[in-house]
Amino acid sequence: MAEDNTQVSEMETVAQDNAPQEAPAEGKAYSPDEVASLMKALRSEREARKTYERQIREKEQQLSKFAEINPDEYQRLQADAARAAEIESRYGESIRAIEEKYGRQAAEAEAKARVAEEQNAEFQKRYALEKVFNSAGGRMDAADNVSFFDMFAKQLSGRFRQERDGSLTVVDAQGDPILDSETGKRITPEEYISSFKLHPVYGTFFKGIKGSGAGLNYAGTDSNGMPVEDLSGLSREELFLRAFS
Repeated sequence: MAEDNTQVSEMETVAQDNAPQEAPAEGKAYSPDEVASLMKALRSEREARKTYERQIREKEQQLSKFAEINPDEYQRLQADAARAAEIESRYGESIRAIEEKYGRQAAEAEAKARVAEEQNAEFQKRYALEKVFNSAGGRMDAADNVSFFDMFAKQLSGRFRQERDGSLTVVDAQGDPILDSETGKRITPEEYISSFKLHPVYGTFFKGIKGSGAGLNYAGTDSNGMPVEDLSGLSREELFLRAFS
């Protein structure tokens, strides 16, 4: 009787689904084949649900009969299942706690590794820059733990980019390589650093040189790094007058 009622209910549902309805203002109009395919899928889903519900009812009936035949064993199985569920719950919480703990540790270790990598990259860049500064005649002496290179690097390190092969590239404020206006080639770090020898301030960071600087009669620095005046263009009389004036 129940199956007959179910069949009647399905037929009514199918009839209602197949009944002509007003087409929506916007949307797709389904063809008869598409409607038939949808109805087939609907019936299949309903059959699967009925089968599942029937299996559940059968399992419940079997458990009920087992409880009547062997109530002690049934109670024991129920208690075992409850303990197993509790253990699984506690185990799951422990696993989550462990995962969170090591997840945090892994994130911290990864952050430290990134910092160490950045520090190492900065050290490698500073080392390469100091070698160029030294080869260009930069002064290597220091006082109160501050060297001329320290001051030079603090101001101008941002104008250098270290490549993957360890070499340095001179860049502008936008990070683009600086090119020589005459040759069109990239300016080398040696050329760039050497250009500061004639600077009225940075020139004092280099050992004594001769040449004309940015200021009038500026000739770089002496062996002690002090600015000196360029006297090479003066005559003997002028030199004599300067010496005894």
